[in-house]
Amino acid sequence: MELWTEYEGRTIDGAFPLTKLIRPEGRSAFFSTSDGVGGPTVIRLIESHFDDEEILVRWRGIQVLNHPNLVKLIQFGRVTLDETSLVYAVMEPVDANMGEIVAERRLTTEETKQIGTSLLMALEALHSNGFVHEHIEPANVLAVGEAIKLRSDCIRETPEGQEGRDLKSRDVHDYSVVLLQALTQSKTLEEAKRYMPLAAPFNEIVPKGMSGEWGLEEIHTALRPDTVQVGTRPVVTKATDAGIVAQTVVELPSYPTERVRVPVEAESRGIEGRRLAIGVGAMLLLAVVALFVHGRASKAGGAVQANAVVPAIATEGSEAAPAPALEAPAERGSVAAPASVAAPEASVPATPTTATNGAGQWRVVAFTYNREAQAQEKAASVAAKHPDLRPEVFTPNGRAPYLVTVGGTMSRDEAFALLKKRHAEGLPGDSYAQNYRR
Repeated sequence: MELWTEYEGRTIDGAFPLTKLIRPEGRSAFFSTSDGVGGPTVIRLIESHFDDEEILVRWRGIQVLNHPNLVKLIQFGRVTLDETSLVYAVMEPVDANMGEIVAERRLTTEETKQIGTSLLMALEALHSNGFVHEHIEPANVLAVGEAIKLRSDCIRETPEGQEGRDLKSRDVHDYSVVLLQALTQSKTLEEAKRYMPLAAPFNEIVPKGMSGEWGLEEIHTALRPDTVQVGTRPVVTKATDAGIVAQTVVELPSYPTERVRVPVEAESRGIEGRRLAIGVGAMLLLAVVALFVHGRASKAGGAVQANAVVPAIATEGSEAAPAPALEAPAERGSVAAPASVAAPEASVPATPTTATNGAGQWRVVAFTYNREAQAQEKAASVAAKHPDLRPEVFTPNGRAPYLVTVGGTMSRDEAFALLKKRHAEGLPGDSYAQNYRR
């Protein structure tokens, strides 16, 4: 990879065109793209420095949390472009960010309460599930439809010991600064003196959160007296005529290091119910959204705003480590089988999911499907036209995705030799080689 601009016009996983470079940041860059159904959004590419699995597991954690106040990642995975291994994340479309608004005017106390409540819920979920954010600032507070969300592609695991406690405290400090900026357009208490004292409960939350005297638990008690926290794990509650309805934190499972990409399932539309469950008043929330929409309307229409999801943040792992060779690209989204190809009478048996020991477990993957029947149909179609390719259906984990591979199992050198040869002969351009040895 020479320049990020060289990737403009390319397509990731056959679904996400890199329309225009928005911002490069060291080994990371943001491009405008579509969300897979025609809507404009943003995709982030990160050059792999032997930490691609770690990044993908973090994003998988965001997917599993599925929190209404964290920006959803529509799809993420690993690809190879021009012999450079990359990971990518496609983010859900956003309408505006808080940074645009506070640059123009201060927010009201009620508007700030809505933003503060949304960010508090997001931070409690992150901290309770082993993550820290480290990039809490107005530009990362986003309006998505009727919800206020925190950017989620830049999280990391919480380190152990004192370092982890310090990073959590830093998140609380930055959260408090965001509230101060919302109310005063100032980043320090000294700059905001003319607006003092702040309205309750921010007269306590802001200074005590910035000083480290208060953590999330104390802020929760001050900002959301209608809810409680049980032990060290937050429980969101809402009083009803029938009593108390609680929503508990999601437990994160562990993931094998071989996992590279899991497409995000279609989001359920129960946002209103979840919003009620976290005690956010609909009328006040609509007021905040109107504010964001107003801010966005002042921008030029039709283009994806770079600062809507791409603030200036510290780059991850900026050390100049060499990118790995074409190691393990991600499985791609499913490709619809051509309507003209009839289903074969005898299906091609799927290769067992557990590979035998030995070095020669590399495969060349030509097609990926979410349905086994489609994969079998494609394998039969390829076999009829190119029997020398020896296509077969392979599943790494016993379920979707179902991969159509060619050439059987082989060594790494054999796999890349076949890949290079068959690319020249018409193998799909996004075919890749991967080692599936366990």
